[in-house]
Amino acid sequence: YALGFIDCDNISARCMLTIFTLFATKTEASLLRMLKGSPDVYLSGPIRKYIIDKGGRFHLRWGCREILYDQSADGETYVAGIAMSKATNKKIVKADAYVAACDVPGIKRLLPPRWREWDFFNNIYELVGVPVVTVQLRYDGWVTELQDLERSRQLKQALGLDNLLYTPDADFSCFADLALTSPEDYYIEGQGSLLQCVLTPGDPYMPLPNEEIIARVTKQVLALFPSSQGLEVTWSSVVKIGQSLYREAPGKDPFRPDQKTPVKNFFLAGSYTKQDYIDSMEGA
Repeated sequence: YALGFIDCDNISARCMLTIFTLFATKTEASLLRMLKGSPDVYLSGPIRKYIIDKGGRFHLRWGCREILYDQSADGETYVAGIAMSKATNKKIVKADAYVAACDVPGIKRLLPPRWREWDFFNNIYELVGVPVVTVQLRYDGWVTELQDLERSRQLKQALGLDNLLYTPDADFSCFADLALTSPEDYYIEGQGSLLQCVLTPGDPYMPLPNEEIIARVTKQVLALFPSSQGLEVTWSSVVKIGQSLYREAPGKDPFRPDQKTPVKNFFLAGSYTKQDYIDSMEGA
């Protein structure tokens, strides 16, 4: 469930074999790592700084509305620019090369309709994303502290399982206490666990109101950690994403595109493209 956000009966064997092969042959790859704080600060932030330091620019809040393209004298198609807009402002950005780093629904919206004449681009429309629901629960104690019940109620020191956790016994296949795994931004003095639970498959939860989702997840957390009986949820959040990872269903892998496209100065990026790993942040 945690690999492709879909159930075991509907996931491609390619996905499973990739994981088993890597973990069986590359022992140093069998590690779990977590950012010590917010991704904006510790992942995308450093990437953004690197690009800016090298002279790059970010056109924040500008939407890519259209890919402008033409044909050279030898008949090759090339991108001539990107039509951008922000509110009522419009501009055209030109570059030597264009990289579309999108998710599956994003690249479908961006590609010019006529490019579907190429099987390369048309195959992308065979891919669809899977829904996922992420729930965060803040407690007034330490949910995953199993050794000392009394200490799990104090708020002077963070205690519990400092790792990414998996379970087959709840609707959230993977979860973590961010106050422990990523304390720089998520540990708050005087507060307890911040559980982040990823509901997969997310389909049954998409139509439910947030209050019901929170109630169900809270009940399942208690079933996993009976010692947390009596701890109160002091804050909660629900985020629903209609299409996240592409659905790694049987037979879909051949439709994944290469990064190099038939358009000579246009390239694709993203974990849905054809690469050696599964559709994931690591794959991207």
